Amino acid sequence: MDLRSIEACDSASGRPRLSDADRRQLLYLDAVRRGAAVAADDLAGAGPGAALWRADWATGTDLDPRLLLKLHVGPVMSVAWGEIGERPLVAVGTREQDEALGGARYRLRVWDVLSLRSRDLPCAEPVRCLAFAVTEEGPVLVSGHDGGRLRIWDVADASLRKAVETGGDDLHDLYVVDDQYGAESDRRTPMVTLDARGRVRLWSLPTGEQAGELDAPVAYTIRGGRLADGRRVLLTGGHGLSLWDLDGGGRLPLPVPQESRRVRDVVLFTSDGRDRAVIISDYISISAYDLATGARLSDPIDAHVNRSPDGLMRVWSDPGPSVKLAAVSGTLAVPTPQRVHLWDLETSQQRHPPLVGPVACSTVQTVRWQDRDLLLTGSSYDGVVALWNLDRPVTRAPGHGRHINGVTLAGTAGVVVSADEGGTLVARHAVSGRPVTAPLATGVERTRGLAAWADGREIFAATGAGSRYVPDGRLRRWNMTAGVQHGRPVQTHGTYLHCLARVRVGGDDVLVTFGPDRMFKLWRPADGALLAETMTGLSAMVTGFATGADGGRPLAAVSTYGRPMTLHALDDLTLTPIIIPEAGDDIVLDVAGPHVVAGHAVHERGGPTTVRVWNVSGGRFGADVRGPAEVTSAAVRAWPTAYIGRADGTVSLTDLETGGDLCPPVLLPSRPNAMTVTGDGDLIVGFGADLARLRPPAA
Repeated sequence: MDLRSIEACDSASGRPRLSDADRRQLLYLDAVRRGAAVAADDLAGAGPGAALWRADWATGTDLDPRLLLKLHVGPVMSVAWGEIGERPLVAVGTREQDEALGGARYRLRVWDVLSLRSRDLPCAEPVRCLAFAVTEEGPVLVSGHDGGRLRIWDVADASLRKAVETGGDDLHDLYVVDDQYGAESDRRTPMVTLDARGRVRLWSLPTGEQAGELDAPVAYTIRGGRLADGRRVLLTGGHGLSLWDLDGGGRLPLPVPQESRRVRDVVLFTSDGRDRAVIISDYISISAYDLATGARLSDPIDAHVNRSPDGLMRVWSDPGPSVKLAAVSGTLAVPTPQRVHLWDLETSQQRHPPLVGPVACSTVQTVRWQDRDLLLTGSSYDGVVALWNLDRPVTRAPGHGRHINGVTLAGTAGVVVSADEGGTLVARHAVSGRPVTAPLATGVERTRGLAAWADGREIFAATGAGSRYVPDGRLRRWNMTAGVQHGRPVQTHGTYLHCLARVRVGGDDVLVTFGPDRMFKLWRPADGALLAETMTGLSAMVTGFATGADGGRPLAAVSTYGRPMTLHALDDLTLTPIIIPEAGDDIVLDVAGPHVVAGHAVHERGGPTTVRVWNVSGGRFGADVRGPAEVTSAAVRAWPTAYIGRADGTVSLTDLETGGDLCPPVLLPSRPNAMTVTGDGDLIVGFGADLARLRPPAA
């Protein structure tokens, strides 16, 4: 089968059991994102069924043409690729939040990539590692688990062939010799396991008996493969490096130097007929070497060095000493919290633009299919397994490169300002979506708070950032029109500034902030002067913050961990705040008049899946709005209606009084993390690195 015939980079692909209405909605939105107006109009008017949510405009940053195919499977813990009878299979271990149980639910499934059909294996525990193999009895799947358990599954009927107890130590990694080449295994062909104690042991695949243990230094990672001369080898890294001949059983010379105390990962690959090794040091400095001579190929790649515990360039990995990278035809794929960066190992320069889209918090591995080396990603955040052809060209319009986490209107100027976690700010005309100016890259990572306003013809924005790991409690103001910082940063709350909004006080624009020092502060936007402040008795652990107005009086609602929800009058900070003890641990989402829209978690350890409303008197309003997925954002439209976004990618327009939806929800390509409402009731929503203006059919 020709790979080109099944390319599926659109948002509707890879979604099992997708309804016709949702498919049409996603394809329509993709057409708008690509600027294909004729196709969008055709889809909007095609077929019977529910009317679509119309998009006046939408951006398409996350529509990456390098995406060949994808599967929406749920939060990925482990993934393996196999090819059985020329049919590509993907095995996936997932961890899903089960609200009915109040905890995690684990699944192990094998997917037929082409048909989107899956089969559950009877396994309800975490799957740490996976590998396909071919035996004389047929194809099998090997899974590694906590407590040292190995399980060997029959791929054909999903039955358990054999359970192997390797000892009480959790299994961290697994390599089945030649599993990716389709060669038949015999009694001498081993499975190789790496456990929590750093032991590398060999096991017989047919019998499950231990076949040996390598006298290797304590290992954090193992990588197997073939050298250019055909030998099957295993490279280990940890407290030391070692290279092993899996055919001959001996240790091979390894001239590659170990330049740090510990090795976090190793990668084997062949380029131009020469064997190479990538060594990732303790501090995530990345170097590539010639495996035969030990010569370094180029300067180290230091862009991912652990300079910041919550930096966006840090390598994403599961908890533990190891990280997992992959080499695809000389390109090194490095997963970070929101992107996958692609480096040329011969030059140590970025070879291609980073992968965006459904790759947040991903595992990466190299697979070979139809004589091509491809990259396979498995995202624990997006719940997507995706296959990528890195050689395809890609161009992107200027905009966001990270997840959007803030969207707000600049007063009555008809401009919407959005911010992403990399600190890029974009101002767009709210009607057309056209950028007002070029994106402003502030360089402030983990931007959280956002406010915007207009002063004449100029658009301004204010941002907050920082964390407990990287203190930064400064209020920064930006002239979006000029593309420069406005004035000097103002120190506000010490450690970080996440709660920030623009409100009208006495007819003037004022910036309100709340921080870990438990103080409310009001600031003049023009010069950053402090206008008023007050101490509160709230916890510093804020879970929700929103502002609004009740009868012209500006209010701020705050929910904090372990304290009742409170409402504060911002035109007079000396007034006693309103306390709503009945709200418990509800999370503030929005404020509309005398009402606070909040998220409620059914289980203590789960996220909020229910939306309910409180009024300033402490009483409840309307009905509980329950849903199957966690609430990620909400914005009041015209009372009592509100848009509610959830982690499954849906946005509903809901009557908060009755709890009923006014129209079918819209399914977005990814979860809606930020939203605001225009004066005429349209929704402007940020999902992934993209933004769209949507109008529900009920409008």
